[in-house]
Amino acid sequence: MHDLAMFSRLLHEYTDVGEFTLRAPLFYFHKTGTIIVPSGFVTNLDSVPRIPVVYAAFKGRAVKAAAIHDYLYREQKGKAFSDRIFLDAMGHEGLSNHLKYPIYWGVALFGASSYSDHKRKSA
Repeated sequence: MHDLAMFSRLLHEYTDVGEFTLRAPLFYFHKTGTIIVPSGFVTNLDSVPRIPVVYAAFKGRAVKAAAIHDYLYREQKGKAFSDRIFLDAMGHEGLSNHLKYPIYWGVALFGASSYSDHKRKSA
């Protein structure tokens, strides 16, 4: 389901190598409730392995979903919950199943270290 009305506009600027800062809150109107990523939040938008074919296929495809996912990880909202929201958000951002599921499974299977890193930083 492609429904950009589920999101507010993403306003961000490049601030550091591979990092972007939100210049306005990003709203995602999900069935579980509204998720608000605050202005000033720093995200890398999407982390894609630098393997040429993988990078070309997936980089930049789901930047709103990725910013929301980064925020949920940083706020320790639960890994499984965060990953599921990411999957839904990618669909709302317009990604087809053949793009969103490989990205989702990459995060679901290999994102534990990133989630744990944020857990240690918040402790």
